[in-house]
Amino acid sequence: MKKKQKKSQMVLVVTLSVFSLGLMLAVAGMSQAVVNIKEEAISKTPEAILASTGLESGADINLQVAYYDQKSDACVNMYDAEASKALEVRQFEWTGCDYYNKQLEQGLVDYILGKDYLPVAVGGDLLPNRGLNDMERWFSSVEGKSKEYTGSLKLVYRAEKGAEFSYVDGSFYPLDAADFSAGDSVNSDGHNHLFTMSFAVPFTVAASGAESFEITADDDTFVYIGNQLVLDMGGVHEPLTGKLAVNELGEVYAAVNTKDLAYSGVTLDKDAGAVIRIFHADRDSAESVFKIRLKEMKLNVVQAELASGNGVQVAYDPSDPGYVGPLGETSVFRPDGTKGYIVMATVMGVVVVVCAMFVVMLAHTLVKNRQNKK
Repeated sequence: MKKKQKKSQMVLVVTLSVFSLGLMLAVAGMSQAVVNIKEEAISKTPEAILASTGLESGADINLQVAYYDQKSDACVNMYDAEASKALEVRQFEWTGCDYYNKQLEQGLVDYILGKDYLPVAVGGDLLPNRGLNDMERWFSSVEGKSKEYTGSLKLVYRAEKGAEFSYVDGSFYPLDAADFSAGDSVNSDGHNHLFTMSFAVPFTVAASGAESFEITADDDTFVYIGNQLVLDMGGVHEPLTGKLAVNELGEVYAAVNTKDLAYSGVTLDKDAGAVIRIFHADRDSAESVFKIRLKEMKLNVVQAELASGNGVQVAYDPSDPGYVGPLGETSVFRPDGTKGYIVMATVMGVVVVVCAMFVVMLAHTLVKNRQNKK
C-alpha cells in the first residue's frame, strides 16, 4: 500500500515538476517577447536624442510642418441681400473682393482641441469672419478647395541670445511652388497668398521662470499647449504678436499684443514632456508675416541627415509616457503600437498560469481518487 502511495506521490511530483518547468519556460518566453518588443522600439528610436542645451550656436533645427494650399472663395456683391449670404460661410480671400474688416477676433475655435488634435470651429460674429462653423478644409485636403503639402521650418539656435530658437520671415510664402491653386486670382503677383499650416514643438518643462514662446503672424493663429488653447489670435488681421511664459510653478502666462501677461489656466508639471501646437491660416491676399521665437526651452532634438544640410531635427522621446505625436499622429515612432503586443503577452501569461494550475489540480484530484478507490 505504501509503495502505491509513494508511486502516486511520485506521479504527482513529476506532474508538478513538468508543468512548473513548462510554466517557467512560458514565462521566460513571454519575458523575452516583451524584451524583443522593447528592443524593436528602441531600434526605431533615433540613436541619440540630445537636449537642446547641448547645441552649438548657429545650429539649424528642422520642424516638420503640414501645409495646406487653399483656393480663394468667389467674390459676391455684399449689398445683394441674397448673394451676401455667401459671406456667412466665406473663408479665404477678402482684400481682393474689396470688402474686409481686419481685426482680431477671438472665440472662433473651441478651448479644447478635437479628438483628431485639430481646432474645432465654434462660430464668429464679425465680418469677415462670421459664421465660421466649419474648418474641415483648413487642416486637411478637401477636393476642389485644399490640398496638403509637407515641408519644414528651419529654426536657428543662438546660445548668446538666451538660448533662443527663432524663425523670422517678413514675406512668408511657403507654397509659391505649389500647383494646386496655380492661376487663382491671388497668385497674380507671383505669390501664393492663401494657405494654412500646422506643426508642433515638443519640450521638457524646466519651470525655470525663463521659458518663453513668441509668435508673430497676420491672420488666424491658434496656439495650444497639449490640447488647451493658450493664444487665440483668430480673424483676418494685421500682424499680431502672441507671447507665452512658464513660471517656476509651471503656470503658463499669455498675452496678445501686450506686455501684460495673464494666467492662461494651464499648468505644466516640472520635468515632464509638453507639446506646443501651432495652427496658422493666411486667409487674405495682403501681406504674409510669420515669426516664432523660443527662449530657454529644452527641446528634444536628434542628429539627422537633412536635405538642406547639416543640422538636427526636433524629435519626441518615446520613453516619455506622455508621448503624443505632433498632430495626434506619430511622425518619429509610435510607442502605442507595442502596447497591444505587451497586453497580448500578459494575457497569454495569465492563461498559461491558469491552465497550469488547472492541470496540477486535476492531476492531484485524479491521484487522490485512485488512492481512495484502493
